[in-house]
Amino acid sequence: MEKAGIISEVAQPVNWLWRSVVLAALTLMVPSLAYLGVFELFSASYSGMPKYLAEFLAAGIALFLSMLTLKVYNDKEALGLDIKQLFPLRPLGRMWRVFLAGAVADLGLIVAFIAVMLKYYPDYEGSTAIIKMWAGNDKWFFVLTSTFMYAACEEIFLRGLVFSYIKKHAGFMKALLVSSLIFSLMHGGRIWGALLMIFLSGLVYGLAYEKTRSLAVPCLLHGLHNSVLRVIGVLGLIGG
Repeated sequence: MEKAGIISEVAQPVNWLWRSVVLAALTLMVPSLAYLGVFELFSASYSGMPKYLAEFLAAGIALFLSMLTLKVYNDKEALGLDIKQLFPLRPLGRMWRVFLAGAVADLGLIVAFIAVMLKYYPDYEGSTAIIKMWAGNDKWFFVLTSTFMYAACEEIFLRGLVFSYIKKHAGFMKALLVSSLIFSLMHGGRIWGALLMIFLSGLVYGLAYEKTRSLAVPCLLHGLHNSVLRVIGVLGLIGG
């Protein structure tokens, strides 16, 4: 006998994989379009702005838009992220130890990648745009800062939004693996060794975020990773 006035409802499953891919697409759209558009606008010959400064300005605008998108989707998807407390970085304690461990692991991946490339793919060349950007440029502060800011844009989306969204609907392990896979695939067009390194680095960043609950740690790790590869490219050790 059914009880009057009581309606049983079955919760509809959330298509977390599809929604997470849509969120990841914003990683390419929001900061990338802003970065490319602003950089092209201000680096044009008629503007008279140096390229390193145009890149710095473009990365800053992209970072602002990424933070704004994070806030909007945090509210829309009810992720429960405390935006004001999402970027703490204490100089001592557990958070710093996690950063050091992540830095050692990530730099180890870079060394292994370079070793593989030099042994099996000695003629491999990555993007020459980075080398052209840095060639003869003595304003490394602005370029390095831009590198860290743009890395932060990717971390805001992939670890802040995608990882948190998948974890909410499918658990930690799927969040870690899928967000790292998306991170690797969005850098498509590279040799398999580079994609594998990016995937493994994504695992490091995801674990660092999970351990500290601070996006500052994966942002710094990702920025350090990109900066090391940029310097290696400029020094001519390997093109990637």
